[in-house]
Amino acid sequence: MKKLLQLGGVLVFGLLASCAPYPVYRGAASSPPSPPVAAKPAPERPSVPVPGRGGDELAGADSTDIGLAAGEVPPPTFEISDPTKISTKHAYQVGRASYYAKRFNGRRTAKGDTYDMSRMTAAHRVLPLGTVIKVTNLENGRAVEVEVNDRGPFTRRRVLDLSLEAAKRLDMVRKGSTKVMIEIVKAAP
Repeated sequence: MKKLLQLGGVLVFGLLASCAPYPVYRGAASSPPSPPVAAKPAPERPSVPVPGRGGDELAGADSTDIGLAAGEVPPPTFEISDPTKISTKHAYQVGRASYYAKRFNGRRTAKGDTYDMSRMTAAHRVLPLGTVIKVTNLENGRAVEVEVNDRGPFTRRRVLDLSLEAAKRLDMVRKGSTKVMIEIVKAAP
């Protein structure tokens, strides 16, 4: 009888331990918060040359200013901040991110797009497809904006999978994974 009670205690402890929320989201502990319904107007951002584009196209400009068709996403912004001064107080989520590249290039994403490792995209478990997020590398201060167009990562150790291009701009390709902060820029349409 004593062994049965000990076994029952171990089972109850195991069940309770498996209910621990992972990853940790800001807000309600029972479920991840839903993204904001209406995006706040973005503060005026200075136009800066986009790396890899020859410097003739500027981030922060309207899509018509840089020759994009209607509905196309303008080039992503690229920022570098002092990593010691980055606050995660208003972050949607903080955790580890990795990237995926050649093995998945050309495959369908959960949104129905064809994955292109040279585009600025990401995979997230719960954010609505089409959400634009700002991802900040907390180890070096680099930040980019990407669109969530796929589901994943399928491991509890990571919160985000980035495209190869996003990983290059965050300077995390050599390392493979890094600690990031996720902020919602624009809710999914």
